[in-house]
Amino acid sequence: MKSQMTRGLASFAVLVLIVISWPQFVSAQDRIKPVPHPFDIPQHAPTPASTHFQSRAAVNRASSTSNAVSPWTPLTNQSPSGNSGVQIMIQSTDGSILVQSYDGQSWMKLTPDAKGSYIEGTWSTLAPEPVARLYFASQILTDGRLFVAGGEYSGPGLLPNWSNTGEIYDPLTNAWSLITPYPNQPNCPFLYYVSGNTTSGSAQITGVYPYTTGLTVGEQVFGNGIPFPATIVSVDSPTQITISSPASQTLTANVVTFNEYYQLTGCLGDDPSTLLSKQKILVGDLVNGNTYIYDVASNAWRPSGTKVYAEDSSDEEGWTRTSEGTILAYDLFQSIATNGSYAEKYDLRTGKWRSISPSDGTAQGTIPQLSSPNLGFELGPSLRLQDGRVFDIGATQHTALYNPIGNAWTAGPDISGTLNGIASPFGADDAPGAILPNGHVIFAADAGASQFTSSGNITADSQVITGIPSTAILQVFWSVNGSGITPGSFILSVDSASQVTISSPASATTSADAISWGGTFSLPTELFEFDPLMNSIHQITSALPDPNLPFEPSYPTRMLILPTGQLLFSDSSSQLWVYTSEDAPNPFLRPFITKVNALGGGKFRLSGLQLDGQSSGAAYGDDDQMDSNYPIIRMVDSHGNVLYARTSNWSKIVVGEDGIETVDFTPNPEVTPGNYSLIVSGAGISSFPFPIEIKRDELKGSGH
Repeated sequence: MKSQMTRGLASFAVLVLIVISWPQFVSAQDRIKPVPHPFDIPQHAPTPASTHFQSRAAVNRASSTSNAVSPWTPLTNQSPSGNSGVQIMIQSTDGSILVQSYDGQSWMKLTPDAKGSYIEGTWSTLAPEPVARLYFASQILTDGRLFVAGGEYSGPGLLPNWSNTGEIYDPLTNAWSLITPYPNQPNCPFLYYVSGNTTSGSAQITGVYPYTTGLTVGEQVFGNGIPFPATIVSVDSPTQITISSPASQTLTANVVTFNEYYQLTGCLGDDPSTLLSKQKILVGDLVNGNTYIYDVASNAWRPSGTKVYAEDSSDEEGWTRTSEGTILAYDLFQSIATNGSYAEKYDLRTGKWRSISPSDGTAQGTIPQLSSPNLGFELGPSLRLQDGRVFDIGATQHTALYNPIGNAWTAGPDISGTLNGIASPFGADDAPGAILPNGHVIFAADAGASQFTSSGNITADSQVITGIPSTAILQVFWSVNGSGITPGSFILSVDSASQVTISSPASATTSADAISWGGTFSLPTELFEFDPLMNSIHQITSALPDPNLPFEPSYPTRMLILPTGQLLFSDSSSQLWVYTSEDAPNPFLRPFITKVNALGGGKFRLSGLQLDGQSSGAAYGDDDQMDSNYPIIRMVDSHGNVLYARTSNWSKIVVGEDGIETVDFTPNPEVTPGNYSLIVSGAGISSFPFPIEIKRDELKGSGH
């Protein structure tokens, strides 16, 4: 742990130099986020060990002191990820949930119990991913397989390297297969490090990741167990180099650094994606306005449209599917650079982007600034509402609403949380959100938007800052920046109304020093609910007895809408929570089943309306996609047992669209001949039960 933190700090220090030398590098490098536990880079401050990863008993104690009618319930069984916690959660087509841990390589599966309860569900471990990765593009394919590509962090040691590799996971075989890497492109970031394996007494460094391309003979080499001075004497292969002196330690995934920089040949990183058709996925670009389509059948990439504002990369964006057959993106870089209001739509039929920007006259209204350089250019989730509008949640406290019918933007309500009992700006500087069946949006936000600058007196070799006009909203672990303040400093204690103690002593004595407090990824995290009808946002954190949220920012948290309409929430620990709303969906928005036919071979086909739901269900932004706008089928027997089928080959990939759709399904292996109530859900909205009779000959060929 300690060595990992040291490597992380060293990485950030050297990367500052890159900003000076390579302006094009800043666009990606300057926006990296820390990797949460156990690989925490203390860019701000580690979460206190006493509060992280609460035991089940601790959760129960917290729950027992909360409101007895809280809509939040902790899962009975914690994930097997342990201290690695839970990262992304993705709906599988058989009703189970695919879950990645923060080690970037371990995957697990949450399966509901016999009564269909995810709260009482059980866990199983899946095959580890061949390449560890965090913050990447992901989509469920219509055959049930999982596509993943990119990664802001990847490979052994999870270093920031904006991977362009990818894989597909097959749940039927529990196996991963590599795919063709994302295309090479110019202007990728420059790096000065790789990970590699050293062997005591050997001059070879093996298992170099991401590759040796760009490394040259004569470069100086540094790392644990590498003698000084050492240089590269040969580049032996894409994964091996030989250095001038043998290593003194045998280490796996050793961080190896160089005195020169090399440029990545390809870089996808944490860019967004969306499923276009059964076998095609649209993916953004880290460094420019290009977008590409990955064709699963041919295992190949091809260009598909350049954004209107070609210098506006897809980095940090979240893409939102609309009911008119387009993908919407808020152009945050163009908006910030011009202090304007810019957005675009991708037309699935033409494969082209077009502007919907008030600033260039292609749309009505205005878009408030949703991000800023001070907030790391971060952005929150974007979701289609049940009335057809798109709701964008900003890092700056602001939100925006787009109405495709009138092609008009308006400002939404601002986000206000509380700090020490004082109303304060909160924002979604990387945060999850999800839309409930009743149309309300639940989302997370943190105190990054409450960043402010004030005066204060610092004294050389002292950690105490005095003369602060007000410490009323300051939080322990907030970052502290200013002339004479050691980089990486944070608040250790708030001592009085005008004094704090920070983590490192000042290097100078200055009166009325301009000091910046807080900023991107500042705790605490709070949860909020947006009511589209009332156009209002209110805080709902108090109903959730989660002891971790006060001590972490919002970016490690995740959400997913379950087929039951419940919300699955991760605070990044191994303890997940379920939110249950008492409000039913609008009956006119429910999926409607018209018929179910047996296809033979143990397969069936369901026909109906609105099978894909009204939205993607949950969203995060560029870092993760957990779209669930596809049909999930469960069958309930006369004893109340719930048996999830495995769906595939749904005929449409849409949201909020009318017209007949079909989806194929294979019943659960435990289904026997008899009568069942069949329910289909899309993005958490369920149909009314549909009675069916399963006959013995119809099950033949399905493994029964």
